[in-house]
Amino acid sequence: MKELDEKQLAKLKRGGVWIPSPLALDKRKRPSEKWQRLLTLYYIKAGARAIVPGAHTGEFSGGDLEIYRYWLELIKETVAQYGSEEMFLMSAVSGKNYMKQAELAARCGYDIVMLAPTAFTKKSDKEVIRIFKDVAGVIPVFGFELQKLVPGSREFHYRLWEKIFSIVYGAKSAPFNTYRAQVMLEAAANSTRRDELVLVTGNDDRIVSDLGGVFPFAVGSGVVKMRYAGGLLGHFATDTYSAVQWSGAVMGAREGDPWSLPVPEKELAHVVNMCNGALFDARTDFANSVWGVKYRLYSLGLLPGPYCFHENGRKGLADEIDRAYSFHSVISDREFLSANLEDLKREVGIKS
Repeated sequence: MKELDEKQLAKLKRGGVWIPSPLALDKRKRPSEKWQRLLTLYYIKAGARAIVPGAHTGEFSGGDLEIYRYWLELIKETVAQYGSEEMFLMSAVSGKNYMKQAELAARCGYDIVMLAPTAFTKKSDKEVIRIFKDVAGVIPVFGFELQKLVPGSREFHYRLWEKIFSIVYGAKSAPFNTYRAQVMLEAAANSTRRDELVLVTGNDDRIVSDLGGVFPFAVGSGVVKMRYAGGLLGHFATDTYSAVQWSGAVMGAREGDPWSLPVPEKELAHVVNMCNGALFDARTDFANSVWGVKYRLYSLGLLPGPYCFHENGRKGLADEIDRAYSFHSVISDREFLSANLEDLKREVGIKS
């Protein structure tokens, strides 16, 4: 199996804000290079540690391998030009083309791929482990559990996580279910590779409590306390500068640092969940979750429109998103972008 070198593993362990990159489309629903560069540059300047192409917020590149290749290369190039030493390259692989995508990511020089459960449709546990091993033979791999509403999702039970953790360098927990998330944490706590494993949250319904939590488990005759190193969340794909600030404050307070935000942690948790509920269209079972993220980015001046391959929003959703993000400045990037957006646009050649 392919292994991460110590330098890249150390970057992974530092966690932080990881972005599932949206795919910037024009009004004809074609990839827009300039707007993709703007979006990627924004994430870099906002302090993201990884910008992950191929994920849900980019509609899995529509299953198009050429779009996926373009996306990989553009993000790598932009990170190489503008990114910090703290950044690493991760992409998501999924669906029936997971192996071809993994091979593309390896050829493009990515450090690691996150294997989405959409690659496991109708597969047995044994076949799931074989898929992990096949991908790990090409490029280091990261695990990922999705919520049940996503087509292709499946429940990862304890024994399956045990086997997965013998292969991967960590996992994103996104079942939107506290009990299923606890199963993953416990399996990681008991893994012989525990010290190598990096866990991040993708649970959009409890971001703050996950990032601020300490999760103890009985292991042998002692207790092991597990923590999330950061998050890989659609919520982080917009208002990213603010997300870096408040998530850092939450994880710092977890380790004993003084609380540094103008709102209490419990109030922050409520405001973040309120924003996320609107952003991901939770009221209609996430039917417009990609459109919601892109609408917010469009309203901030970071996309030409909320253009998606399949989603078109719904009546009233834009107002719900606007209202949620106007509630408190601690979760909004309006101020950051008022000072920086014109410079970012000039850098990538977009005229205002």
